Amino acid sequence: MSPLRVAVVGANGRVGRLLLNQLKNSSSFATPLAIVRKQDQVDYFKNEAGVDASLTDIETSSASEIAAAIKGYDAVVFSAGAGYDGVERIFTVDLDGCIKVVEACENAGVKRFVVVSALRAEDRDFWWNLEGLREYYIAKRSADREIRSSKLDYTILQPGTLESNEGTGLFQPLDKLDEKASGLYSINNEDVASFITQTLLHPDVTVGKTIPLVNGNESIESFIQSL
Repeated sequence: MSPLRVAVVGANGRVGRLLLNQLKNSSSFATPLAIVRKQDQVDYFKNEAGVDASLTDIETSSASEIAAAIKGYDAVVFSAGAGYDGVERIFTVDLDGCIKVVEACENAGVKRFVVVSALRAEDRDFWWNLEGLREYYIAKRSADREIRSSKLDYTILQPGTLESNEGTGLFQPLDKLDEKASGLYSINNEDVASFITQTLLHPDVTVGKTIPLVNGNESIESFIQSL
């Protein structure tokens, strides 16, 4: 099998950078593409990170322009997020930006799509009263619904609170997710990146699924096979 060609939207984020490094160092993948919104980011990824890069701002670019950037790739990973730049950008990045990338994938003939969403985004009762997160969850929930109605071979990953500790390689079994106390719904960025890599390598058990991701005590290999 030829190495997979993967484009990463949101490549400059914490998960995106870790993911690109994993893809670059795996023989299962060709040199990945970092899709970023600033020229200095393009320069960093090309000259220092050793990957390809495209200056394509998903907020201001059209779906056709995004499609031109990803054409010829086997898969697209969407890990972009507005972060703390204000409520307005949550809707232009996390929601409409994601929808434009979905449209771009369909236009460019890229079938495989993996998105980093948020834990229990479809459960309004879970997030409605989370301080400062309501708009973020509304955007993620709406984007996830658009993805599910698309023609793509999608996987929606829903991590808990993202932490910057070293990855553990261990995940909470899905049938035991409710055993976690709400404050412990967390996962390390590196583990999210590792799981994205495994998702791309195992479409047979991940396509068409929404998968909550929280650190636990089950190995990533066992977790994947349990899906």
